[in-house]
Formats: sequence, structure tokens, C-alpha cells
Amino acid sequence: MAKKMIHDLIVLATIVFISTVPFKGNLQGQQTRTVFSNPLRIDLRNLGQPPLDVIPPGETAITSLVIAADGCLYGGTSGKRAHLFVLDPAWDHVFPLGHLPGEESIHHSMAAAPDGTIWIGTSLFHKGRVDERGRDILARYDGYPGGHIYKFDPKKEREGRTRMQRPDPERPLPFVTDLGIAIKGEGIVCLVIGNRELYGVTFPNGHFFVTDLETGKSKDKGQICGPPLNEEPFRSIPRSLQIDTCGRVWGAGDNGTLFHYEPGTGKVVHHPAFRLPCELGREFKTIVDAMVLGPDGHIYGGTSDGFIFRFDPEAKKISNLGKPIMQNRIRGLAFSLDGDLYGVGGEPGGAVRLFVYRATEGSYENLGLLDVNRNPYYAWLAYEAESMVTGQDGTIFIGETGRMAHLYILYPWKKVK
Repeated sequence: MAKKMIHDLIVLATIVFISTVPFKGNLQGQQTRTVFSNPLRIDLRNLGQPPLDVIPPGETAITSLVIAADGCLYGGTSGKRAHLFVLDPAWDHVFPLGHLPGEESIHHSMAAAPDGTIWIGTSLFHKGRVDERGRDILARYDGYPGGHIYKFDPKKEREGRTRMQRPDPERPLPFVTDLGIAIKGEGIVCLVIGNRELYGVTFPNGHFFVTDLETGKSKDKGQICGPPLNEEPFRSIPRSLQIDTCGRVWGAGDNGTLFHYEPGTGKVVHHPAFRLPCELGREFKTIVDAMVLGPDGHIYGGTSDGFIFRFDPEAKKISNLGKPIMQNRIRGLAFSLDGDLYGVGGEPGGAVRLFVYRATEGSYENLGLLDVNRNPYYAWLAYEAESMVTGQDGTIFIGETGRMAHLYILYPWKKVK
């Protein structure tokens, strides 16, 4: 017995020693250094000014963020009601604009047009019970009429405010036009804008649609993936779309394979040879969680298995850049003005992980948890985040998705040499 205990202790000591020795190899895109985020360069905002005019708990999950043509940040929430809010960089506080009556969720479905208008797609709130593994989400869509497309005019809303008007989350969102249901019985789960058109994907059956900005009419271009599975309702329905420098709309469907939509021909083209990176045996569950266009013209994305990839639309080449964190789900990506790719990830119920990919070096830095500590005034650790966007001045905004969610504000910094 004593010999066995000594043997076990030696094995354990060897494992601990090996795990502490730094690796000197060159694994492109896989190196990860733990460099905790600078607490002086991260802060948060409440969704309103508590306790008087804040968006109520249970309705604050920030599931969409977009930068308007004038530089203002607009956000959409999910929960009992879907709200819209704005943060004007000149004023530095969140102003709730009102809710969309009868709507539960704005999920990755906000787009800013060059004329200043904000376009919104709605769906049901996708927060299912853990023990049901998503089956309750699918059941909620039985008899659902369908998600609507809305057009919001920020200019008219600002001009319509009375002087020193207090925000009122309880009011219906003003100066918004309901353009009707995009696809009958389907919710809208991602939306982008370009070529004077809106492009979106629906849930639960994964239809790709195009909406004309002039007429507001939507056309169904068919399904881009098969029916949802009970154990994974989203299956391979993308949570993000991205337009490349040539105006093509890219996404990922069945088995994580890429597709694109050609505005000129009006056709969806599938690329079965180009698959997103994933864990072995989980191809049929691979989902693109986030995508963003890089300064090099390449599309960068994150997957449900926690991988980062880079795709060159011209060379038709996809590269696996590895996993920046141990957890699954890359929920948001945004480039800083100096070309570094920041991201947030983490699994449901866990704290949000923050990381950065230094593109020029091809390596990651693990920035720790998404945490703000301004004791004794306020402190908050984020549990789950779903959206991320870069402002015109380089500030990165991150939307938390908890019952009492906050808007996080990150001021990027370069690595100290």
C-alpha cells in the first residue's frame, strides 16, 4: 500500500511539473497567454438610470448591438418584452427608447442603413430549460405567426423628444414602422444589411430571406439547412451572417459548411468542401456563432465548439485558428482599430471569458473574466454575453444576457512589449 501511494505521488508531481513548464513550440493560432484584462480599460452601464427609468429585470438580455451612421450605439434586448436602447457617445449613458409591443426577442437582428435608419427583426426568446435540452423552445413555435421586420427612424425620435425628457421603457417604441412578417411561422435570428437589401435567416427551419429596403417586401430563398434536432434546436442554423468586400453574403449551414448568396443572380450557393472547424464527431451540430469582416478583407468567425476561423472569400480558403478558451461558444467578435480581434465566449450558465487574437503575431491572449470592479460604488461579473461591436472611435461594446444585464464598454490596448 505504501509503495502504491509513493508511486501515485511521484506520478502526480511529474504531471504538475510538466504542466508548469512553458511550451516553446510554434503552434500558429494556438498559443494562448493569460494576461488579465486591464481593469482601468473596462467599465459598464446600466440600461437606464436605476431605479427610475431602467429596463426591467427579465427584459434586459442584450442580444443585438449595432453602430448607426451617426456613431450612436443601438441595442436590442430579449425577455418578456423586446426593448430598444441607445447610447450616444457624446452623452455616455444608456437611454431606453421603448419596447416593441407583442415582441420577445431581437436576436442578432439589428442592422444600420446608411440613411440613419435602424432595421430590426424579431423572434421568440430562445431561453429554454436545461433539463428539456431545447425541446421547449421548439414547442413554443407551434402556432407562432412569424417574426416581423421593423424600420426605426432615430432622427424623428430625437426630434420628437421634449426637452429634458426622461426615458420611459414602458412606452411602445415610437417612430417605428412594422413591415410585416418576413417568413410565416418563422422567427428571425440573424440579419445584415447591404446592396439596399436586408439578408436574414429564420428559426426553427433555417430559411434564408431577402427584404427590399424600398418596398419592405421579403422573398424566401429556401432553407439553408435541415430541420432542427430536439437535443440541439439550432442545429446548424447560423447565428450570424457577414457581407464580404464584393457584396456577397456568407453564412454556414448543415454540418458547418459555408454558403453564400449572390445579389446579382439572386441564388444561394453552397460550398460543401468548406467546413467550419469543430470537435471530431460534432460536425452535424456545428454552428457559426459570430462573424466579422477583418481589415485584411477576410472573414473571421467563431463556432459553437469554441474555435476561431479565418476565411478568404477570394482564394476560397478557410483556416482553423484554434481555440482561445477551454469552453465552447464564441458569442461575439469585434476588431479594434489597430487590427486586433477581441472576442467573448463561454457556455450557458458560466462566466464570460474575454480574449484577444493578435493578428500580426498569430497568437491569443486570454484576458480573463468579463468583470468590472468599482468598489465601493459598483461591481459586476458577467454571466453570458451574446453580442459585440466596435464603435467609430474604437471603443468595443459587449452585451450581457442575464436577467439583470449590463452594457460593457472595453477600451482596447496593445500588448506591452
